[in-house]
Amino acid sequence: MISSKIRLLVYFIILWISIGTSYSQVWHPVSSNITFKIKMLGAEVIGKMSGFQGAIHFDPEHLAQSSIYGSVEANTIDTDNSLRNRHLKEKEGFFEVVKYPTISMKSLKIEANGESFVGTFALTMKGITKNIRLPFSFINEGENAIFKGSTIINRRDWEVGGGTLGMSDNVDISIVLNVKK
Repeated sequence: MISSKIRLLVYFIILWISIGTSYSQVWHPVSSNITFKIKMLGAEVIGKMSGFQGAIHFDPEHLAQSSIYGSVEANTIDTDNSLRNRHLKEKEGFFEVVKYPTISMKSLKIEANGESFVGTFALTMKGITKNIRLPFSFINEGENAIFKGSTIINRRDWEVGGGTLGMSDNVDISIVLNVKK
């Protein structure tokens, strides 16, 4: 027979676990718009990626319990130029999508920044993981919400594009996620 003290202890542990995990709100991705811009010989090349999948536990009132994970399929890269797309997907030194099929981001820390937020994310591309800072906004509309963020990364940190002449090192990345509870 279990003593009343042990039973009480078990009750408080279960209560503590349920309270500790209830702060995080679970959001399910509905749609995404992931774009990038890079200069090539002075001209701007714009592209997009699709196939976003993610797990989003986010509550602006409880950032320490919040986490965001997302990934896209590397072979969905689209710059509206089939020859360039094939080059980006297949050429050694670029995305090599057969060898590296996904690009992923996982939050390490999320902080408030006035009315918006800044996340520190581990970005993994081509098997290389580097930390980035991604400022973003969160627009809560009841059962629906929108995350919007953008940042600039250095493509060389992930060994994308090698020493391609005329290609900028800086890549502007923009992410818009429509989510629901």
